[in-house]
Amino acid sequence: MEIQDFKDKLDNRDFWGVNSKEVFDVAHKWAEESNNASLNNCKWSWDCGLKLDYDGDICSISSRFYPPHKSSAEYGLYSGTLSVYVFETEVFEKKFEEKTLDSLKTTVEYYVSGLEDKLKANLIAMFKEA
Repeated sequence: MEIQDFKDKLDNRDFWGVNSKEVFDVAHKWAEESNNASLNNCKWSWDCGLKLDYDGDICSISSRFYPPHKSSAEYGLYSGTLSVYVFETEVFEKKFEEKTLDSLKTTVEYYVSGLEDKLKANLIAMFKEA
């Protein structure tokens, strides 16, 4: 089945009760082609029963922390950075240094929790203004 035939049949409800591998193969091909041509961060995907999703992330966090044994013997701290990205653009980077694994965990989780609160509040305010 060609993509155009798939779209026509889908538009006309011809897949009512259909659950075939051929239909899902074409559906996934449509999604792949659509995502390759898309300028957006969101991606198309098909769920069971030909339910269509268009999902993506706005913000992500990437971090790397090194334990004390990865630095010099004199340094003796957990250290690393946490970067915040909006889509694929790095917005900022924050450095962390802590003496213990427990304090690193607590400090980083507390910091990220604050970022999440700020992000949520600012997004809500932004969309209320729109």
